[in-house]
Amino acid sequence: EGPTLRTFNFNFRLTPRTDSESKIVKSIIKSFKKNMAAQRSTSDLFLVAPNIYKIEYMYGGLDSEASLHPFMNKIKPCALRDFRVNYGPDGAYMTYPDGSMTCYEIQLQFGELEPIYSDEINLDDNNMSY
Repeated sequence: EGPTLRTFNFNFRLTPRTDSESKIVKSIIKSFKKNMAAQRSTSDLFLVAPNIYKIEYMYGGLDSEASLHPFMNKIKPCALRDFRVNYGPDGAYMTYPDGSMTCYEIQLQFGELEPIYSDEINLDDNNMSY
């Protein structure tokens, strides 16, 4: 079977409370949709690969400098393989007066673009590695 490339699933619930938060949620959803899509080359003859994501687990930050989380795994560069939006995660159609939804649930599936090799895992490191 050989080595396989790992996938990572993330689920987020977005509940805007103001008009400005609704606009931010809309821009987040549109940004993920745009950045996972293939792109046209300048000549329109070829397709260019979608954007690549670098995912890192961080901790600290408000009162101290944010840094990589030592107890979470590392993730190699990924492509966004699947992106889903549930526009009614509470089982009902509810909107604010401007038409924006009261709640959104987004599901993202990222896939690594290269395998992990054993020489990349350092047993003496102070982190979880890959």
